[in-house]
Order: sequence, then structure tokens, then C-alpha cells
Amino acid sequence: MRCVKPLLALTLALCPLSHVMALPSDSSQPIRIQANGATLDDKRNTAVYTGNVVITQGSLRLTGSRVTLTTNANGELNTMVTQGGPATYQQTPEANKPPVKARAETIEYHADRETIVLIKNAFLEQSGNTFQGEHVSYDIQRQVVDAGQSSSGASGSEGGGRIEIVIQPRSRSAETPSEEPAAP
Repeated sequence: MRCVKPLLALTLALCPLSHVMALPSDSSQPIRIQANGATLDDKRNTAVYTGNVVITQGSLRLTGSRVTLTTNANGELNTMVTQGGPATYQQTPEANKPPVKARAETIEYHADRETIVLIKNAFLEQSGNTFQGEHVSYDIQRQVVDAGQSSSGASGSEGGGRIEIVIQPRSRSAETPSEEPAAP
């Protein structure tokens, strides 16, 4: 029974994760965690899931070989760190929009800042546009991507370096049609 309480608290702590960054119906969906093993630490407010970890809730899907969840004293999610070869993230931000997809050696979710940080071999796809580099951050609330700088902002240091961005052209049907010349 002692193991069930922290597991339930950590599972419930994930609920705020989904309502900020996804379809409205995601937050009402059950959270499912699949793993080969789990270690729960009440004193440190952490849970570590290992071995082919898959976390789903509605359109949210996180995968990795190891996921570490930390909560505050109230049982609210602080961070979720997903590691794997590679770790993956996918979630549909709005109805009728393609899902945001990401992969990296490490994916950090910071609940307080509502951001996802992709570290090492980072790749993120948002509405057909792609961002690649050693460090990519994604602001879930604003749907803003920041690529190529570490959290300290020092380019060229760990997490810095060159990035590659591919921006898809906007469809002509979305643009205002140009006026055609009048017929003589």
C-alpha cells in the first residue's frame, strides 16, 4: 500500500502537464504508464521508470528507456526527464493541427516554465517546419521554438553550436489573392 500512494500522487501530478499543451480533451483522458520497472522514493518525491517506458494521455505520447518524475511537497509535477536512444515526444497542440513531434537523447519537461528542452541530437517538427541541433527548447503555451542555445544562452558551449532549420512555404490559398488585370 505504501508504494501505491506515491505512484498515485505522481500519476495525478501529470494531469497539469496535458492541459497546458494539448487538445482540451487530453486532460480528461487517463494517464497510462508502461515500463519494465519502477522505483518510487517518497522522501525525494521522485519516481523512476525504466525499460521501454511509454507514457500516454490523450494525444500526448512520451517514450524513452528511462523517465524520472519529480514532484513538489504538494504532489504537483516539477520536472519530467526522459532519456533514451532517443527519447521521443508527440502531442497535438490544437484540433486540425498536426502534432508537434520531437526526439533527443534527453527530453526535459519543466512544469513551472511550461517548456520542453531537447538535449543532444535534438529534432523538433512543428507544422511541417523542422529544427535540429544539439539543444532545442519548445515553449508549449506560446508554441515557440528556440534552437541552438543552451539555457545559459551561451552559443558554442554545451548545447550550442550550429543548427539546421527547414521552413515550409505557406500555401498560396492562405495568402490574399492578387487582383487580376481587367480584360481589355
